Amino acid sequence: MEPQGIVKAFPKRKKITYDSQKAVPTKVLKEETKNEQAAWLEPITAYVLQAGIGQARAEIFRKQIVQNGGIVCSHYSPDVTHVIVDEGMDCDRAFRLLKLAKLPQGLQLVKASWLSSCIAAQQILKTTGYSLFIPEKYLDVSDTSKQQSQLLSEVMVQSQMESAVLALKDESQADVSSTPCSAANSSGQPEVKGTILDNEGTEGEEPVVTLGELEALRSGKDPNTLPGDSSVSLPTSKWVCAHSSASKKINHNQSITEKLEQLAKAYSVQGDKWRALGYSKAINALKSYHKPVTSYQEACKIPGIGKQMAEKIVEILESGHLRKLDHISESVSVLEVFSNIWGAGVKTAQMWYQQGFRTLDDIRTKASLTSQQAIGLKHYEDLLERMPREEAAQIEQTVREAALLINPGLVCVACGSFRREKSTCGDVDVLVTHPDGHSHQGVFSKLLDSLRKSGFLTDDLVSQEDNGSQKKYLGVCRLPGPGRRHRRLDIIVVPYILSIGE
Repeated sequence: MEPQGIVKAFPKRKKITYDSQKAVPTKVLKEETKNEQAAWLEPITAYVLQAGIGQARAEIFRKQIVQNGGIVCSHYSPDVTHVIVDEGMDCDRAFRLLKLAKLPQGLQLVKASWLSSCIAAQQILKTTGYSLFIPEKYLDVSDTSKQQSQLLSEVMVQSQMESAVLALKDESQADVSSTPCSAANSSGQPEVKGTILDNEGTEGEEPVVTLGELEALRSGKDPNTLPGDSSVSLPTSKWVCAHSSASKKINHNQSITEKLEQLAKAYSVQGDKWRALGYSKAINALKSYHKPVTSYQEACKIPGIGKQMAEKIVEILESGHLRKLDHISESVSVLEVFSNIWGAGVKTAQMWYQQGFRTLDDIRTKASLTSQQAIGLKHYEDLLERMPREEAAQIEQTVREAALLINPGLVCVACGSFRREKSTCGDVDVLVTHPDGHSHQGVFSKLLDSLRKSGFLTDDLVSQEDNGSQKKYLGVCRLPGPGRRHRRLDIIVVPYILSIGE
């Protein structure tokens, strides 16, 4: 039988005309490059614990892991290096679901936000701040000292303390306006109760202070220096609070980073956290670079800087300006002012803007404020202005003197930017502990009462007492004397123990 109609023996192909003046890309090389770039998750063997995350989101995570070179297991096995858990997951529940009695060596339980951040940065990030806290009962005896050291270093590090404060301001994690807290001050109003969302899980968390770690805070020196040889020391990268700011490298690309920081801030106040993160990553890379960047090719070779960012760098180099800054919405400056109110994050600032508010006076007279936001607005200028180092030292001394009147054996140490010898500080973080490991208990309320009665503490923002033996206070203080400004003060009371083997 003859075929009916036209039989297509070959599929129709699009005719391609090549321009002899243009380079023809090699398809194989492009695929190889893509595969190399997509293999950055290759060291990761992950199991996504679906509970709390949800099936759809968990499936997205699995696909992203595989697409970027990682391995996904359908159930937990000894080969798994990372278990991805929901942000609200607690350790006890995770171990029950995984059917584990002890934490296997090398296994990390990390929150889903860690994976999201890794994918956004296109590289494996450190798990500090994302790891699920593992209580001692789930650790082998050999791992206990390591866990204690890890916990303490993270409590000491300024970034951990700042993240606790930022968590209250970052309404994507915790909106202060929705927290049922009441303001309190020296007039005897009720103490504020709130929730501080640290990056670390807080279920059962009881950070401790070791001798070496406390010495690092006091002296600004690394506690891992080997005895008898001051020239040899163990790695010190995690001891941020023991690093002097004066030792940091010079920013050879300041003219570039200043422009990029304006864009990063604009994206941040508009709630575009991923773009803000990308710019922040590039800014840090440029600040750490050992010389001024002079070309597109050189910029592309710097880790953390992609092609699009390199194009912006070249534009700044050639013109001294970034055209993208000309197109920033007029709302950005208003949102920045609003988001600088303590207790008001990006979402609240956007809500106020949408309601037609444009100035701080609008907020004072028309907006509905939480007690924390009212305090932040009342002391807006004071809290926004960085204090000189000398003033921070006086605040630390005031807290120390009040603590020693309660118990002469207490130790009070300022951490963060003050300990890193910065010339100015945004706030003061004071750590309170006792060498015997238990006499710090009961000090928290007494210390706050004493500082309130003296008039030093003027406003309470958040006071948290339900975190085991660790207690945190975020408030506002003012030194006595004319012309003094209100300053942000954090007081953290933690246990102190001797390190194992000392």
